[in-house]
Amino acid sequence: MSIVVATQDHVSDLARIHLASKLAAETGLVDPEYLTTFTQEGYEEKWREWVDGEDSYTFMAYEADMPVGFISFGKLRTPPPGTSKIRPLYSSEVYAVYVHPDCFQKGHGKALLQHAVETLRENNHKSLCLWAIDKNKRACDFYAAMKGERIGKQVVEMGRSRVKELCYGWRDISVITAL
Repeated sequence: MSIVVATQDHVSDLARIHLASKLAAETGLVDPEYLTTFTQEGYEEKWREWVDGEDSYTFMAYEADMPVGFISFGKLRTPPPGTSKIRPLYSSEVYAVYVHPDCFQKGHGKALLQHAVETLRENNHKSLCLWAIDKNKRACDFYAAMKGERIGKQVVEMGRSRVKELCYGWRDISVITAL
């Protein structure tokens, strides 16, 4: 497997993986009408903006020549509840980590998260958090296996669904690279 910096040349692959993984993960958990609002074209438009985002990084994972997943991360955007603005416990956040459903359970998510941690460490970050739908058992089990601690929750609206999200945090991201 190889991991490369995502560029505008990867927009179509980012969108395809994002859509396929989102549908696989969220079908049955959120409003089905809400899920129909996500399209390849819509994600391509968003990724054209996101891939060159300021203060963020996006990497693509490849197995042979096939794109299998991506991770996008950077400075903290959505702090866990109770976080001090003066002295936050978490300095960085994973905005999205998706692996194509055909490639689940093959180590790509772990490799992407570990790669992100190395990049964050190079940029003087020591802590990390991310948000996941609480009923997305595969994702929550993965973050727990990566030694993430549940540090908060929030309720968000996804179409007509009110969905609980859990925040997972790592006060010391070096535990991720040690796995």
